Amino acid sequence: MTVHAALAGYDPAQTRTDCLRHDRARLLRPSWAELDFGALSRNVAATRKRVGPDVRIYFVCKGDGFGFGAAAVAKAAERAGVDGFCAGSPDEVVSIRSTGTTLPVLLFASTIPADLPAAARLGATVTVQSIADAEAVIAAGEAIEVFVEVDCGLGRYGLRREQWPGVLQRLRAAGHVAVRGLYSHLSAPDDPATSRDQAALFRQAAADAAAAGHDDLTLMLASSRVVLAYPDMLFNAVDPGRLIYGGGLDENWMEIGALSPLLKAVKSRIIQIQEHPPGTVLGIGYGAPIAIAHGMRTAVAPIGFWDGLNHIPPLGEVLIRGRRCPVLGRRTFQHSVLDVTALGDVALGDEVVVLGRQGTEEISIHDLARAIGIPVIELVPRLARCLPHVYVDEAQERGGPGE
Repeated sequence: MTVHAALAGYDPAQTRTDCLRHDRARLLRPSWAELDFGALSRNVAATRKRVGPDVRIYFVCKGDGFGFGAAAVAKAAERAGVDGFCAGSPDEVVSIRSTGTTLPVLLFASTIPADLPAAARLGATVTVQSIADAEAVIAAGEAIEVFVEVDCGLGRYGLRREQWPGVLQRLRAAGHVAVRGLYSHLSAPDDPATSRDQAALFRQAAADAAAAGHDDLTLMLASSRVVLAYPDMLFNAVDPGRLIYGGGLDENWMEIGALSPLLKAVKSRIIQIQEHPPGTVLGIGYGAPIAIAHGMRTAVAPIGFWDGLNHIPPLGEVLIRGRRCPVLGRRTFQHSVLDVTALGDVALGDEVVVLGRQGTEEISIHDLARAIGIPVIELVPRLARCLPHVYVDEAQERGGPGE
C-alpha cells in the first residue's frame, strides 16, 4: 500500500525521504482516511457529460482542496480534463501552481484590497468584488487579470446592482487591468423561484459588462447544486466542488449526479481490550459515569475529535468484524472507547470502520453525519483534513497500514 503526502513549500528532491518517514510514522498510530482518486476522475467525466464540451469547468480547490490537498486534487483533476481552478486563499494558489499547471487559477475573495496585486503575482486571476478592490488593482499600475464578482442575492461578497456598471466602466478604462470573467453565487439553490430571479440579475450584469466593452468573458454562476438542478444556468463556465469530490451533497443529489466519493473510508484499529466486571463505574471521556451492571468488554481505537469527529454524544457506531458496536461516553482528543461485549471474538489490531464497508454492513457518510449530528458538507473536509491519507483503488479491497 502506498502512502502519499503533499507538503507545499518543500523541495521534493531534498525532503522526499523525510516526508515518507513522517507519513509512515503518523500511520503507526493506526487511524487513516482512504481516498479513491479514481472517483475524482469519474466525477469530472460525469460533470463533463452533464455540462457539455463547450462549458468550462473551474474546479473548486478551496479549503486545501476540501481537506484532500489542493495540489493533489488539482493534479488529478487536470488529468481528468478540467479547464481551470478556483482557490480560496493565496497559499492554495501556490499549491496548485506547484503542480506545474498552466490552467487559469481564480482566487476567490480572500485578501484585503491592497494585497490583490501581490496575490496576482502568485499566478492568480484575482477577484474584484468591491469598489475598493477595483481601486486597488487600478492603482497598482501593473498588468493584472481579474474576475468581477457581483452580488445577486447571497449577501456575502460582490458588487451590488447599483455599483457594478461604474466599476465595469472604470476597469475597462484602465488598460493594464484585463477583466477575464464575471461570476456570482446563488443564495438558495433549493428554491427555484429565487434562483431564477437571481440568475436574471446575473444576466443583467453580463449585459452591463458587454455594454461597458468587456468581450468574451467567462460567465460563471453554477456551483455543484446548480449544475445538477438548473441546466439553463450553466452559461459558459461552472465552478463545482462537491460534485467532483463526490461529497457534501444530499443523498438524492449524489444519485442524480451518479457520483462516487473521493473519501471512501475512515478506519482505525483496536489498540486495547479490557474486561469490566459488574459494578465497575467508567467515566469515559470525562463524561457522566457509566455503571456496569452485568459486565462489559471495551476496546479502544486511537481516533478522536482531533481527527475530525465529535466529542459530545451522540457518537454513533463503528463496524468491527462486520458487526455494529456503539461508541461509549465521550470521544476524547485522540481516542474512542467501543462496546464490544456482543462480539464473540475481538483482538488487538482488529480493523475498526468509522466510515465505509465491512462485510455486509456499511456506514455511509450520510449515516455517520446523521448519527453524530455534523452536516455532511462540514464532516467531509474535517475528516479529510485531519487524518493521514491512504490512496486506494476502488476496484480492489485493501487493508489498512501495515498490511
